[in-house]
Amino acid sequence: MSLTELEIITLIREMAGEPGPGVEVAIGDDAALFHFTGGRVLLTTDSIYEGVHFSLDTFNLSDVGWKAVAAGISDIAAMGGEPSCILLSLAYGRAPESEEVRALIGGVLEMSSSCNCALVGGDVCRSGAGLALTVTVAGTPSQGGPVLRGGANEGDRIGVTGALGGSGAGLFILNNRDDDLRARFPELVESHLRPRPRIQAGRLLAAAGVTAMEDVSDGLAPDLYHICAESEVGCEVEAELVPLSDELLALAGEVGAEPLSWALEGGEDYELIFTAHPGHFNKAINALALHGITAARIGTIKAAGAGCTLLTETGRTDLGGIGYDHFA
Repeated sequence: MSLTELEIITLIREMAGEPGPGVEVAIGDDAALFHFTGGRVLLTTDSIYEGVHFSLDTFNLSDVGWKAVAAGISDIAAMGGEPSCILLSLAYGRAPESEEVRALIGGVLEMSSSCNCALVGGDVCRSGAGLALTVTVAGTPSQGGPVLRGGANEGDRIGVTGALGGSGAGLFILNNRDDDLRARFPELVESHLRPRPRIQAGRLLAAAGVTAMEDVSDGLAPDLYHICAESEVGCEVEAELVPLSDELLALAGEVGAEPLSWALEGGEDYELIFTAHPGHFNKAINALALHGITAARIGTIKAAGAGCTLLTETGRTDLGGIGYDHFA
């Protein structure tokens, strides 16, 4: 049976359970009341839309809820912050059934609770074009303040956490509707459906004194380009240093794809790109390693006039214009 707006809100409130630490007024009133320690608050909003960011042919509703929250929390992680609470706006193309709401909110709560980030409120309405979720995340910056995109300096080393391109490769598998590939490359599919924000890594990198940072949401090329544009610098990325997983390389070899392209333009990996002074870079890498987080140097920040380039065995490629753009 389809639910009314009030029934949807009541079900979400029931699923969210008792308010967590910091929540003074939770779901059910006109606005939430949350107590933030430290005074300053980081705020970010992300939206995902059916037919643009996901298809219910390849995503289940729990995965949609997870990914919507993960994208917002990753923005807080990219500034070295700690997520505190979220607001969720839901728009349905038709009145949902109880099981559908439970599946979607189950994914939302699974992701948010894994980050100790409470769901404190939001909105439910009718959509003219399928399912849509907008997540607003509030968090607190590190003691040293947020790490911005605009702090990179000429000579800084460029690093990245984890391995890149997994989400793009996972999307390739899902779009090809190949059950055999999906069974043999589960980590790639998981990396697309259920990315994990790098909260701890962001915190450690902020404490290690990195100069700039951003999460990989649109692809390595455009996200690094954002750092360079805000910092008024250029960069050189060495193709052979970009970390790619064994699964990704195996899939690329099997289907005849260029593995590096998934890293450069696939997006939605939600790893962290960061820059650091040469004298501090190893400190940042070691701080991550002590907590079991892998990271690698992939290039160097150059003067603004050098542009943003990828160095390969055959020459240089301009990184500008590569990657996901909603309106390209």
